[in-house]
Amino acid sequence: MRCLNNILAAFIILVLSITMLSGCSNQTYSVDRPLHVGDSVDLPIVRPSGLASEHVVIPYDAYIYDDAEFEFEADLLINETQNKVVTAVNPHKRIYPASMTKILTAIVVMDAIEQGSIGLSDTVVIGKKIEFNEDNVSVLGLEPGDYITVEELLHGLLIASYNDCAVALARYTAGSVSDFVGRMNEKAIELGATNSHFVNPHGLHDNNHYTTPYDLYLIFEEFLKNQTLVQIDAKTTYLLTLYRDEEMLQTELIPTNGFLSQSFTMPTGYHITGWKTGTTDKAGSCIILEFVSDETNDRFICLLSNAKDREKLYENIENMLKEIY
Repeated sequence: MRCLNNILAAFIILVLSITMLSGCSNQTYSVDRPLHVGDSVDLPIVRPSGLASEHVVIPYDAYIYDDAEFEFEADLLINETQNKVVTAVNPHKRIYPASMTKILTAIVVMDAIEQGSIGLSDTVVIGKKIEFNEDNVSVLGLEPGDYITVEELLHGLLIASYNDCAVALARYTAGSVSDFVGRMNEKAIELGATNSHFVNPHGLHDNNHYTTPYDLYLIFEEFLKNQTLVQIDAKTTYLLTLYRDEEMLQTELIPTNGFLSQSFTMPTGYHITGWKTGTTDKAGSCIILEFVSDETNDRFICLLSNAKDREKLYENIENMLKEIY
């Protein structure tokens, strides 16, 4: 009898484990209700705190279309309110994130602010020159001796996607770019983005700087929890201020998000909260953003990677939204 009980107990544990991973039951575990193993087993899901409870789970072998012809490399549209996938193409494929990297940069900066090691209103004095090994890099034009607040740098980082703002924030937050990147990778792992690796805070191309659409979804969820970052993303224009040799210099920032800059028509029935675009030769045109339905208030996280051009990027985003209803 003891042997039979042990076998039965082992069987229950095995089925619980499988059920937890597969999500095949919608029951909730209750210690007050005994478990019965009958002819058909339908045991409740047991989910320890934080395990697949806050995120949509997409199996690694799901939504693979490597042989199909798309005008992009990967996409992902998730209904966060209903916790379900609306559409997906290659969500676990390794991609280059380009400036979508900056959502993680902003998260690491905000972590330092929340920990009290730096402040949003701190004045950052630009030390050594900020240089890049590429041409036509989008920059604010920071020079040694300039001083600018952390808050203004975050506006430049997120709204206009200035790469020198990313470097300035990294240096000020962690002391060096390399130490800051270490924090980025630690944060990515903490958030479950274990198929990513970052080597810089701005997203300019490096073969060892990569992520996946699903990993970016996990990172972006964390970004959306921070009201300071969401408030910055909500601005359709912003007058950034810095000082050089006691002279105040101001730059009007226009969002790189074509919907917010009105370069492309905003899909009707939705408004945007958080977002980040990205563009490099290797990454193509990319965007990650959250749409909220004006009718139902459902939240949708949408990502599209490596579109052929900017026009195709926004065209395909609109097509993805048509799959919702």
